[in-house]
Amino acid sequence: MKFYCLILIVIVTLLRTASVAAQQSSSGVQVGNAPQISGAARVTLRQPAELSFEQAIQLAIENNLGTLLARERRNEARGNKQQSLAPLLPNVSGVTYQASLTENLAALGFQPGAIPGFNSTFVGPFRNFDARVLLTQTIFDLSAIRNFQAGRAGVRVAELQEGLAREQVASGTGLIYLEALRADASVVAAQANVELAQTLTKLAQDQRNAGIATGVDVIRAQTRLAEQQVGLARAQTTSDRARLNLQRVVGLPLGSSLTLTEQLRFTEEPLPAVETAVAQAGQNRREVQVAEEQIKASQLQRKAVRAEYLPSVELVGDYGVSGITPTNSSLPTRSVAVQVNVPIFNGGLTRGKVTAAASRERQTELELSNVRGQVEEDVRLALTTLRTTAVQVRAADESVVLALRELEMARDRFQAGVADNIEVVTAQTSLASARDAQVTALSQHNAARLNLAAALGRAETFRW
Repeated sequence: MKFYCLILIVIVTLLRTASVAAQQSSSGVQVGNAPQISGAARVTLRQPAELSFEQAIQLAIENNLGTLLARERRNEARGNKQQSLAPLLPNVSGVTYQASLTENLAALGFQPGAIPGFNSTFVGPFRNFDARVLLTQTIFDLSAIRNFQAGRAGVRVAELQEGLAREQVASGTGLIYLEALRADASVVAAQANVELAQTLTKLAQDQRNAGIATGVDVIRAQTRLAEQQVGLARAQTTSDRARLNLQRVVGLPLGSSLTLTEQLRFTEEPLPAVETAVAQAGQNRREVQVAEEQIKASQLQRKAVRAEYLPSVELVGDYGVSGITPTNSSLPTRSVAVQVNVPIFNGGLTRGKVTAAASRERQTELELSNVRGQVEEDVRLALTTLRTTAVQVRAADESVVLALRELEMARDRFQAGVADNIEVVTAQTSLASARDAQVTALSQHNAARLNLAAALGRAETFRW
């Protein structure tokens, strides 16, 4: 019996410590390394009466600012690729003019009388007309080719960054949904604590009326009831705040009625080996894919800059009519030429561009190395946390059972008149702490499941 009481005291102490830690946490569920996500940029007009975990993820991906901005950046990258293609395509333009001109021949070096028949250096006015089509076509420009390849790689980077944004929004929304579930479960536990306190207060009053208990026992029970009612009010406020946060992220009208279809539950799944999980994460994580594509893009940009040292060849030509007016002396004229542009010296501009491009390439290589290390750390930490939270859930469940047994024994002693209700209130406090710890353990376990999916690059496809 002494050994059983010692175990019970240790468990109650641990539960009280966990309850205090849970109350000190403002967010309820620790997200770990998951990024903070923005709110929704638009609101869904058709509001669902019930919201499942999968629906919340899809709504957030459709409405959240992070995914919408990433989609626009992808469109921007496509526009940049189109701009980089333009120097390789024909450039056709048209020009026409009708002019009235005068000339000072002295400005051209002719003195009066130098030209027979012209005693004055002032000539004019006379009219001139010209209308033609101009064509410029690049025949060979390695720098322009590399720039187009870099633009195409930039589109691939933007597409992967859009996928990364979807993963981040899915992970963050899932944790916010989980926080709303935890808040709802805390409300249920607080209501159970209030109902128990009401029952024990009535028991103290009956015992006092029977001459077994004193007025102090009644006051003690009423004080505990008031404390539980305050806890219920706080839990309801936290639940309202969590729902508002969820509605803001997924794009639902704030303050609207919403029922969450999921429940906190304990799901123990077989865990992959660490080496296997790290390898899967290295292949699936969007961060790694983005960093790899950024290296390719920076390499092409460096090659494009180095190609500016090389000559380029282009075809230039025009065709049109020229004369005095469109209807007077207008004759077709044309010109065609192949032009070779040879860079000789531009003040070190190209050299500076090469140095900057090489530095950007080295930066992307360093970022890739860092991302791979972070991915491995995320996987190892997620696996360790999931194992730990599974143990915590089992311990919390057992603690609730023991706390209920303790309360039952204390109530029996109080009803029998062999003790006051101090033991009852203490057991009541232990049960409330055990219930809070159970909710916290369940929420942390489910958060660990979601964090493992995010660490493996599968947050968007995570299923409850």
